[in-house]
Amino acid sequence: MPIGFFADRFRNKVMIITGFATGIGKETAIRASKEGAKLILADRKIQESQDTYDEIIRNGGEAKMLQVDLTDGENAKKMVDLAVSTYGGLDIAVNNAGVMGTPSAVHLMQEEDLRYTMENNFMTVFYCCREELKVFVKQGKGGVIVNNASIAGLTGLPGNGAYVASKHAVNGLTRNMALDYAKYNIRVNSVNPAGTDTPMVEEAFAYVSEQMKKAMEAGMDPAEAQSMAGQKTETLLKRNATPQEQAASILFLASDDATHITGTLFATDGGWTAF
Repeated sequence: MPIGFFADRFRNKVMIITGFATGIGKETAIRASKEGAKLILADRKIQESQDTYDEIIRNGGEAKMLQVDLTDGENAKKMVDLAVSTYGGLDIAVNNAGVMGTPSAVHLMQEEDLRYTMENNFMTVFYCCREELKVFVKQGKGGVIVNNASIAGLTGLPGNGAYVASKHAVNGLTRNMALDYAKYNIRVNSVNPAGTDTPMVEEAFAYVSEQMKKAMEAGMDPAEAQSMAGQKTETLLKRNATPQEQAASILFLASDDATHITGTLFATDGGWTAF
């Protein structure tokens, strides 16, 4: 679905985007660049991040890139320091990096799988927000944070205890930061996508499909096996979102069109959580 852009909407704005190499992060970075943002981009995917960065620069964008693992809090600090040293400050942060993790019922869950999911989905957001907020408070001119959570941060998903816990943690942190930092004119919101056409979601669907197949081969009733994919398999709009649509919602919340929106868990889910 083609989506336009607003020229100069982020002119002279310095914006961090994590997890920019593919999917939602990639489309957010590309559109933000078209709209005039000066970008600080972070991702640990080597080739994909280089490809996306090269595309942005080739099309006239202004950006600096870090290929780092944000589960290390020192790398979050390096990222924010780069924004300040390169562009003199920070205006907007989009904390998008995350993983699907390994689906599992809690009684079968391995501790290392839970730790991996929490470190990549929650601790990365915490580390980034902590460093971003330090700069926003010091600058004294406000700021914007948009965290990428999930429908799993708004409800449960069968067999995905670690992922659900990690995304609820992101949303809890988002709301509490909105409460604590409103006095500094710092807005904090999250987006909460349902199925979106990204490599990470495709990988997750492939995993669930394989588990459903194995369950049916082992004698599970097909209707019961289908429940492994969740109680609902479609949104009200009967399709997945595109990453461009998710980018549009993220950048709306980051923009001056949303100056009175904070503490919101924005359901960018095609109505998935409405029924």
